[in-house]
Amino acid sequence: MAKTKSFSPLKNPGIVLVVTFFVLWTVNALIVYLSSRYFPRAVVLGTANITPGWALIHAVGTLALLNTFAIPFVREIERVKGRRLTAKEWMVKYFILNFVAVWAIARLADNLGFGISSWRVAFVLALVLDFAQGAAMMKLEKLK
Repeated sequence: MAKTKSFSPLKNPGIVLVVTFFVLWTVNALIVYLSSRYFPRAVVLGTANITPGWALIHAVGTLALLNTFAIPFVREIERVKGRRLTAKEWMVKYFILNFVAVWAIARLADNLGFGISSWRVAFVLALVLDFAQGAAMMKLEKLK
């Protein structure tokens, strides 16, 4: 009898980034939605022409895309250093990425429908996103 192996999409290297994108999109959407609901004066979704739902989809999609595109570059840093980065090092790099990305996405409020009241909001949002994304990615890594 032939030995059959179970198929896991996370063991397919071509699909790992796709799964990562959707996990990050989901985590980002939850955090941004909740922050806009609980802190409506600090985080705003929607404009006169963009509904809050579309603003959420566009803004967190852009953020998830930037987060996903950063993975190969961080892996290249690991290759250059000759060692795997610790979870703390990943978190610091992603905090910086999230801070810059949230601030930049908010500057495109007319196009993406996402706005923040100040750079302090971007800082706190980046911090919360960093921990939530880190927890989700560690859980995803355990499924591999």
